[in-house]
Amino acid sequence: MPDYQQMSRDEVLRLTLERDQLTDEARLALDAEAARRGLSDVDDQSFRADEVAAARERDKEIDEFSFGWIEKKLIGRKDYSHDPKFRIEEFDATLGVTFVLIPVIPLASYRIRRLYRRWWNVCVSDQYRVLEKLPRNWEQILVTWIQAAAALLAIRLTLPFVLHHFVYWR
Repeated sequence: MPDYQQMSRDEVLRLTLERDQLTDEARLALDAEAARRGLSDVDDQSFRADEVAAARERDKEIDEFSFGWIEKKLIGRKDYSHDPKFRIEEFDATLGVTFVLIPVIPLASYRIRRLYRRWWNVCVSDQYRVLEKLPRNWEQILVTWIQAAAALLAIRLTLPFVLHHFVYWR
């Protein structure tokens, strides 16, 4: 028989959410422990609501990573606004996989809020808060791909010229 007396209140409430997966004996012991602690259906419903809210917050987290030349990061800005009084900026951004800073695969779009960062201020954190997950914004994704293609084309056209003059001046 499981010993629920050693568990915390939250652990007992979490088990009540999964009670249909317990054996009959474990269910009886869990009910007895909940009654001993004075836990009611209101506590169960409140805990369930808190768990659902926590799961929604976890869904809003963005897992960025970097592995050599491949990165998963936020790309682009659309519907940008900022409040100079509170130094807060908000914008829509797309989470995507990049290869050598070139966006390759769009994964999802988000509404982001973060502290407004001026270009000369390197001390401000890049931490942000996801306000909501949005459907993929294909217009923003297309603009980002066009900008990346234009940058690659510019590099391709200027690189031979720069290399020629570098070799010439040696």
